[in-house]
Amino acid sequence: YTALKNLQGLIWEDGYKNGLIKAHVYPDVPFAFERLNEAGINIHIFSSGSIKAQKLLYSHTVYGNLEKFISSHFDTTIGPKFEKESYQRIVEQIGIAPNKILFLTDIEKEAFAAKAAGLQVRLALRPGNAALSESALKEFTTFSSFEEII
Repeated sequence: YTALKNLQGLIWEDGYKNGLIKAHVYPDVPFAFERLNEAGINIHIFSSGSIKAQKLLYSHTVYGNLEKFISSHFDTTIGPKFEKESYQRIVEQIGIAPNKILFLTDIEKEAFAAKAAGLQVRLALRPGNAALSESALKEFTTFSSFEEII
C-alpha cells in the first residue's frame, strides 16, 4: 500500500509542477493554517498519502502554497493509521506530550487509535465524509469547520 502511494506521488509530481493540477482543500483551511502559525502552533500532517504527495498537494493548492505552514509530515511508513503505536511514534518524533496534541480526522478508527495513544481528538463532519457510528459521536467532539477550533 505504501509503495502504491509513493507511485501516486511520482505521477502527481509532474502535474503539480506543470500547473496542470491544483489541490482542493476546504475554504477554511488557509485561514486556519495562518492563524495557527501566527499563534505559534505547529501543524503536523499524518496521511495515508506519501510524504512527497502531501508536500506536493499542500504546496499547490487553489489557495496557493500552504506547505509553509506545516512543520512536519508523516505517512504510513511510521505505521498504520488505525494503530495507536503509529501515533505514539509520531508523538515521540514531535517531542510534545500526547495530551498537548489535537488530532483531527474524519475517520473514527483513526480517532480511536489516536485517543488510545493519549492524544486529544476531534472528528470532522464534512460533506461527503462517511457516516460516524453512535459510539464515535458519543466519544468525540465533532466539528464542521476549522473556525470552531481556532
